[in-house]
Amino acid sequence: MQKRTFLGASLAVLATVGLAAPAFADSHPVRIGFVSHQHDITDLFGQLEIGFRETLDAAGLQYELFQAAPTASNRHDEMLNILENMANLNLDYLLFGPSSLEQNTTGLVTVADAGVKLLMVDYEPKEGDTFPFEDAVLNWSVYNHYQMGETTGQWIAEYFKERGNENPKLVMMWGPVASEISHDRGTGVLAGMREAGVEPDVIYEAYGDFQRELAYAETERLLIAYPQVEVIVAMNSVMGLGTMSALEADGKIDDVLVTGMGGQPDELEMVARGKIGVAVFRDPRSMGANSANALLQHWSGREDEIERIVYTELRTLDDVDSIREWVPIEMLDIDARLAN
Repeated sequence: MQKRTFLGASLAVLATVGLAAPAFADSHPVRIGFVSHQHDITDLFGQLEIGFRETLDAAGLQYELFQAAPTASNRHDEMLNILENMANLNLDYLLFGPSSLEQNTTGLVTVADAGVKLLMVDYEPKEGDTFPFEDAVLNWSVYNHYQMGETTGQWIAEYFKERGNENPKLVMMWGPVASEISHDRGTGVLAGMREAGVEPDVIYEAYGDFQRELAYAETERLLIAYPQVEVIVAMNSVMGLGTMSALEADGKIDDVLVTGMGGQPDELEMVARGKIGVAVFRDPRSMGANSANALLQHWSGREDEIERIVYTELRTLDDVDSIREWVPIEMLDIDARLAN
C-alpha cells in the first residue's frame, strides 16, 4: 500500500510502503527517509531507489520510506527545510544525496542530533575531511567525480585528435555554483584532456544548475554568442539531454559534440543513437544495494561488518555495444534494440 502527502513549502513528496517481512518478523517497521537534490525514476536517485528497495525487499525487511526532494538542485533553502522535517519524523535511517555538502551540513547535523543513522550517496569524502555529523554516518556509497570528469576529458581528447584538432573550442555546462560534484567533474574534464595531449580552448562557461530546461536555454543563447563552439561538456545527464535537444532544435547536432555524465536511461538512448558522444556510467542500482546492505547489517547488530566507503566502478559508454556490456539489463527498457 502506498500513500502520498506533501511536506511543507518544499513540495516534497512523502511515500510510505509496508512490506511483508519474514526475515525480520519480530521487528517493528524500520522508518527510513530518502532525500536527494533531485528525484525522477530515470535519474541517478530514482534508479538508486530501485536498487535500495529491491535489496531490502529481498531480505524481508518491513519498512516505511519517507521520500523528499527540493524543487531544484540549487534550492539549498528547501533542502534545509526538508532535512529539518525529516529530523521530526522519528526516523531510524536517512539515505541522503546532497546538493552541496557544505550547504547541507546544518540540516544533516539536525538529523544526526535526532538519533538518525545516515547512509550517504553520490558524494565522495576526501582524505582528511571531517564532518560534524560523521559519527552518525554508517557508510558512503560513492564513485569518484573527478575520475568521471577525467575519463570524459580523455575521451573528448581522443575524439578531436582523430580529427586533427588539438585545441577544440569548448563550453563548460556547470551545475550549481556551490556544487562540489560539478566542480570535481569539470576540473577532471580539463585535466583529462590535457593529460591526453589536447589543450581545451574554453570559450564560455554556462550554468545549467543540473536542470534540463536551463541547460537547453543556456545552449540556445551560447549558440548565438559563440557559433564557433565545437564541444559542450555537460556535468550531468539531464544537462547533457537539454544541451542535445537545443543543438537538435538549432540544426547543429551534427556540428557540435555534446557529452554527458552519469548514464541515466534516456541519456544512454541518445548515446546509442549517436546524439550524445559519451556518458561515463556508474551503476545506481548497485549504489542503492550498497546502502541497503549497510542498513541491514546495522539493523541486525552487525555494524562492525559495514564497509565505510563503497566505490562503484565507472564505465565509458559511447555506443550500443558498450551499453549492452556494462548496463544492467533491467535499465534498458528505453529502447528495444538495447534490451534484446
